[in-house]
Formats: sequence, structure tokens, C-alpha cells
Amino acid sequence: MKIKSFGASDIGLGRINNEDVFAQMPAEQFFILADGMGGHNAGEVAANETVFQLCNIVKEAHEKTHSPDEWEYILEKAIAETNTHVFQLSKTSKELEGMGTTLCLALITNSTFIYAHVGDSRIYRIRKNRLAQLTRDHSLKDDLIASGELDESRALSFPYKNVITRAIGTQETVLPDIAAEPIEPEDIYFLCSDGLTEPLSDAQIRDIITASRTPKAATESLILEAKKAGGSDNITVITLKIS
Repeated sequence: MKIKSFGASDIGLGRINNEDVFAQMPAEQFFILADGMGGHNAGEVAANETVFQLCNIVKEAHEKTHSPDEWEYILEKAIAETNTHVFQLSKTSKELEGMGTTLCLALITNSTFIYAHVGDSRIYRIRKNRLAQLTRDHSLKDDLIASGELDESRALSFPYKNVITRAIGTQETVLPDIAAEPIEPEDIYFLCSDGLTEPLSDAQIRDIITASRTPKAATESLILEAKKAGGSDNITVITLKIS
């Protein structure tokens, strides 16, 4: 099994700085993205700290062999430790107070795709030209839809659609969603911040990726089309292709 990947980030059309942070660790087959939030540069600090901490933990854990189930436990524990670190850091100065970040990550081992997320950064899979969103946003809108208090038609005009209900660093503890699935040949996975999914529909995203020959072409085309569609937020994408 071969994995090709490419990641990129763009400031978008309406921001003065980029608070999205991503990293790829091909040797460990680990990919991570964080979308920071907070005043001044606090969001960028939260995102950077989150990515840095988790990359270090995974790199150290990768020195030993683990089963997919063990990796799920390692990642869950690592996210908890990272949340505590960012939360405590936010208490050290007025500038960092209230900072936080979304998180989505993926680790591939033994032909298994393990993924986790907090917030509204997403992970998708394309298999046989069909797009599936693997994560459910931790947002007020999606929580209300899940509880039956908001239907899909009203959700389109819901005024608080960007309010997230879980984030790294904003509370003493956080509950990530972690799952795993077997990989099939020719699967395509991608991680993205909401700067991509706000301006582009799922159908547009699927068409762009399936028309792209490489992860690099897919990532760059997605960012370009998001900006053409008026994407004002930071836009970050990591595309993985399995062969």
C-alpha cells in the first residue's frame, strides 16, 4: 500500500493572518490540521501548540509497534494531554486568555485509517467516486439537528452555524470523536478547515478531487475554487491518496 499526500494552507480573502496550522509526517503516516481561534495571535498559538504537541507524541509512540486499537487509545490520551497543555497556557497571559482550536487528525496503520476530531474541521473519504463525510461537526447547528430541534431546511439559514461546542484548550477537559475503518485501494481521504466547506458544496468538492490526478493538484484546486467562490476564511486542505 502506497500513500501519497499533499497539504497547503491559504489565508483566504477576508483575514489578515492565518490561524490554520497543519503538519504531515509521512514516515509515521500521520496527518493533522488545527483551526485556531482567539484574539490577537492567540488562535495561531493554540493551533501551533496543538499540532506541535501531538506530532511529538505520535513520533515518540511510533518507536514501538502498536495495533490499531492501541493507537486509538494513544491518540485519545494524547488529545487529552494536549488539551490540558493549551488550556493551562491560556491562563498564563491576558493575550492568550480564551484561546482554542479545532482539531482533526488521521493515522494510517495496518491498512486501517484511524481518525479523530474536535470542533468543525472535517475529514472526508472518496471511495468509488462517492463522497462521505466521516466526521460530524461539534457545532451548535449540528447538535440541534442531531437532537431533532432543528431540521435541515431551517439549518441553511441558522444564524449561529459557526458556533462550535467543542474545542481544544477552551475547557479543562475535551471529548474527541475517534474512529477507524479499513482502507480500500484507490481510497482518497482529505482533512480540511471550515474555510473550504463554507464556500464549496460537497458535490463541488467531490468533482474537484475526482478530476484531479494527484493529491497536490486536488489540494491546490480546492483552495483555488474556494477562493473563487468568495472564501473569506483561512483555507487548509490535506489530501491523501491510497494505491
